Amino acid sequence: MSDLVLVDRLTVLASNGQKLVGPATFRIPAGTVTALTGPSGSGKTTVMRALLGRLPSVTARATGTASVAGNDVFSLNHVALQRFRRMHIAYVGQDPGSALNPLLRVRALLREVAPDAAMATLVDTLALVGLSAEYLRRRPSELSGGQQRRVALARALIRDTGVLVLDEPLAGLHGALRTDIAGQLVDIARRRSAAILLSGHDTTLVHSIADQVVELGAVTDLTEAGPPRALVPSGHPEGRTAKFRDGTGTQSRIADAFVETAHASPVVTLPDRAPGVPVLLDTDSVGDRAGDHPIGTDADLVRNGRRGSLGAAVKDGFGQDEFALRAQGIGASVDGHQVLADVGFELCAGAALAVVGASGAGKTTLARVVAGLHRCATGYLELRGAPISVGRGRRISHGAGGIQLVTQNPRSALNPRRTVAQTLGRPLRRIGGVPRRRLPQHITELLASVELPADLAGRYPHELSGGQRQRIALARALAAEPAVLLCDEITSALDHTTAASIMALLDRVRADHGTALLIISHDMGLVAEHCSRLLVLDHGRVVESGDTGTVLAAPTRTATRELLG
Repeated sequence: MSDLVLVDRLTVLASNGQKLVGPATFRIPAGTVTALTGPSGSGKTTVMRALLGRLPSVTARATGTASVAGNDVFSLNHVALQRFRRMHIAYVGQDPGSALNPLLRVRALLREVAPDAAMATLVDTLALVGLSAEYLRRRPSELSGGQQRRVALARALIRDTGVLVLDEPLAGLHGALRTDIAGQLVDIARRRSAAILLSGHDTTLVHSIADQVVELGAVTDLTEAGPPRALVPSGHPEGRTAKFRDGTGTQSRIADAFVETAHASPVVTLPDRAPGVPVLLDTDSVGDRAGDHPIGTDADLVRNGRRGSLGAAVKDGFGQDEFALRAQGIGASVDGHQVLADVGFELCAGAALAVVGASGAGKTTLARVVAGLHRCATGYLELRGAPISVGRGRRISHGAGGIQLVTQNPRSALNPRRTVAQTLGRPLRRIGGVPRRRLPQHITELLASVELPADLAGRYPHELSGGQRQRIALARALAAEPAVLLCDEITSALDHTTAASIMALLDRVRADHGTALLIISHDMGLVAEHCSRLLVLDHGRVVESGDTGTVLAAPTRTATRELLG
């Protein structure tokens, strides 16, 4: 097999000489899938974008070599680089929705990158990512976050390039759809003799489809002859992931991955923490140490009834009659299409309610209605016993004790012209009433609470990894001391260890302050571990609800069963 991607000691440096990532060395033969792994902030996105000749800033520089389809990307001039990107490589980033022109319908978005494609090709490409031909008529505003991600993936696939670089392509998708698209990617690599580089924090699934796994920071030898193999550090116990990479039986390997009793220990090397940065998380207090115990698959946690000890305690830690939020008869439409109908729920102070469903079920729209960000909404909302407006309206008058939303695409939600300190300082001053002279101390404490070093305060969003941006968005919401915190897929861009730490933090917040959580997630293991109650949406309607363990152990609806993969 010929190597379509050759990377040799690639290192990316900031203008001050600080190493952002590297040295990384790997090759990707035609017809194979390579998984790029590492904890949030380890530089996966930086390496992927470097293969396109893109560095984090105009002042950043790269050493080593990166050859893609025979092109040394760092030696190409501007015109040659544009031609190279058009002909040889397709890239889908972590926030693909931001790359979709909001004025164009999906049909035009596909034809924008493949102007000569026949209608049948458009339909077939959408089918590869689990979307019907009906979506050709929709605009990005009419799509959920997961559907936008699939349209962006379809735009990459329809170009039929030799190299595909996919940053978190399976994030924000429910279990059955993740498995299906993962299998499609393997098939595309084999059938087109393409080289696919992808990342993902669903390590069981990503490892199961990868011919090789490249861990940033690990010392590996890629010079051996024969087909690519798993790149597991010698100290890793047994390397269970290698069982899935024999080059055959892709679909069965995926299925096997989901019925393994637990993930193998994370094959990652955590970066050194900046000296002097406090860590406020005391994960020992929640029973199992976050990140130290095996993290089971979605089905495992449901079968075994596992739930964190604090998760069970918190749900009864505040008066059951003390409702933080009530919703009745919630309906919503987008551009004339009804996406929510007669949705209702009650959320107690200090409790956690999971809202789950397939991509496009209406989960994000529900969160936006509750947050007061969706104009075309109807129904009744009550916050701490007082009715609040449904539909778009300013709610800053609620001050501390209001509702805060953390979205699934933090890059779109963070002002690119504000530093981290400015982003966190705004709610601290306007809602929390923190004096200006005390802002630095509060900002440092907020960053530490989400396990980020204080020196990130001076950075802008584009200088952060996807996982770091997500944690900044969470810290901004926590700065407002909300009574209700809406979390839309906030762990989808995080590695398992960091996700466990974030959820441990949220458990502490609701235990200490009585904050009510509404968690939107496709990670059913996370839902089973941390949320006492569950609400399943399907096509904008509630189809199943109740105690999380009961619903997931014996789901009565197909929509619920498909979430378990």
